[in-house]
Amino acid sequence: MRRELAEKLLTKIMGWQNNEKAAERAALEAFAAYKYDEYQQFAPGRRFLESLALWLRQFKTDGERKIAYKFVRERLVFISDTELNHLVDLAFPSFVRSHLIKITAAQKAVSHHRVKHVIDSVEYRTNLRRTLVLGLSDGARTDRFRRANPLLISNEQIWHAYDISKAKVNNLREKLERDIGLLNPEHSDEATFTTVTLLDDFTASGTSYLRKTDDIWEGKIHKFLEMLNDDTSLGSLVAKSDVSVIIVLYVAAPQAIEHINQLLKTYSFSRGTIEFQVVHTLGNDTKLCPTRDADIFSLINNDDYWDEDADDEHARVGGNSFRQGYADCLLPLVLGHNTPNNSIFLLWAEDIHDVNGLFPRVSRHRKFE
Repeated sequence: MRRELAEKLLTKIMGWQNNEKAAERAALEAFAAYKYDEYQQFAPGRRFLESLALWLRQFKTDGERKIAYKFVRERLVFISDTELNHLVDLAFPSFVRSHLIKITAAQKAVSHHRVKHVIDSVEYRTNLRRTLVLGLSDGARTDRFRRANPLLISNEQIWHAYDISKAKVNNLREKLERDIGLLNPEHSDEATFTTVTLLDDFTASGTSYLRKTDDIWEGKIHKFLEMLNDDTSLGSLVAKSDVSVIIVLYVAAPQAIEHINQLLKTYSFSRGTIEFQVVHTLGNDTKLCPTRDADIFSLINNDDYWDEDADDEHARVGGNSFRQGYADCLLPLVLGHNTPNNSIFLLWAEDIHDVNGLFPRVSRHRKFE
């Protein structure tokens, strides 16, 4: 009944005739069933059609409603949990495994194309065990990563966060010493990690990962690398030299990739090398363009559909207003578990704002005022 009411409301809001109603209803029900109903931050009892009806109703003219509806039909990008999990599954074979094959082949002085020969060797198994996997945020899906590689990654070499307690550090070290002693007794003194893989789900600007202001480095990557250089905590787990840090993002925008790669060129890591990898890169045409997407920009820039309270200290870090998304990323993107603030405000406006968001975001940072 709720869905039927939502469809009637949509028909009334959009002024559809019978033939239009039939065609649009079929399309919207397909969108909802295939992906959009799975959005995890919808309020209880609300699904995509209800949210769409309420979102469209806030626009004041028929022309604005048609622009908004066209945006949903033609420009919205929704990455479902199933799709994101598939990207998680690809992370190890695409980047970590290939890296381990190359360094093992170099140790054995053979071609890295001799894959079976390399992965059957004790050197490869040792290098695999000397790989530590850490999450950069709760979006890292380290549980999914481990389950996708059950015969390769054990509980003793993966952790959901990079800020590890001393007790956990000691536990990881003890298990590593035990396993290296079993795998390669002649090299039991080499019980340190030589490959460290950092996982996370998404970035559009890259600034929360790495940024430099007035010669001062900031961001999660910088914080982690500082910890890796500290022998009193995490640094005690890794080798003193020839350490490979592999940062793997499941999804990233070109803007973020360029930003991070440019900064990494000037970043000094004394213990080894850093590489930044992305499983899926958003297309260059994903970002909204003022000329190509002039219609939706007329709504983005309309003060009737903007709440000034949305801008806070986190928006200032990005250098601009949240109106066009954090750091002016201008994305029409929704992730199944939450809408990133890099997307336009109209898409993710929270329940506390004066504007209805189509896929309301739940922020990690709450205001207590």
